[in-house]
Amino acid sequence: MLCLWVLYSLLALSLNIVVGFLGELTFGHAAFFGVGAYTSALLVMQGHWPLWLAPLAAAAVAGALGWLIGHVSLRIVGPQFAILTLGFGAISLTITNYWVDLTRGPMGLSQIPSFAFAGLGWDFSRAEHMYPLALLLLGLVLYGCHALQHSRSGRAFVALRENPALAASIGIDVFRTKRMAFVAATALAGFSGALYAHYLRVITPELMSLSYMSAMLIMVVIGGKGSLIGPVLGALLYTFMLEALRSTGSWRMVVFAALLIACVVFLPGGLVSLWRRRPVKEQP
Repeated sequence: MLCLWVLYSLLALSLNIVVGFLGELTFGHAAFFGVGAYTSALLVMQGHWPLWLAPLAAAAVAGALGWLIGHVSLRIVGPQFAILTLGFGAISLTITNYWVDLTRGPMGLSQIPSFAFAGLGWDFSRAEHMYPLALLLLGLVLYGCHALQHSRSGRAFVALRENPALAASIGIDVFRTKRMAFVAATALAGFSGALYAHYLRVITPELMSLSYMSAMLIMVVIGGKGSLIGPVLGALLYTFMLEALRSTGSWRMVVFAALLIACVVFLPGGLVSLWRRRPVKEQP
């Protein structure tokens, strides 16, 4: 459960770069997650790449695809951008389902090699061996997101989110800045997808479906978009409820949808806003 929480946290943090930092709504992020998962799995299983190198290559492929999609779509703003990314997600899902020779179609890929260091006796398909690496990765990604948020580029993201016209008037290149954020987000999504594939060892085209996309949005919105800890909290809540509601089947998404609606109505700032609302004690 802890490893899944970390993997979902990485995924939520990647989406938060676009939705939270940049303020753009995307419905195609699950496609980059799936691209990373399939790329890494296929490179190892068919290309015989080293396990440590395949996830990095998957991140590069997802980032390159993000650059291409962003180059086309980021000139469009508002609902049109969201619809375009939705179309990209649908195309990716269709290709993965029907390119049976490569992806095995709806059956997906199984028996994907897991991370292992035989000399150390570590097999990362076992949860107790995966914990240290997972927590280390989460810490590194959080540090990277914190550095990005407080960098010149991060401040440019916020300026674009708040007032694109004003940001452009002070010399910020709107299109290039958006594309930079989009590439960073998609590369991280691809990397998290690769780790997901090698941890669970089974992937299907469902990774690119709207149900996964909805889950990502739920984690970011409930946790608190635009913050660093919010997506991590949202991923923690989602992982816990996923296990608690496992026996309910399809009704899980109904519960998640109701929770999302309640959060938007009563807690628009997400879980992190509860901390921000704490009254400051007066010093005696």
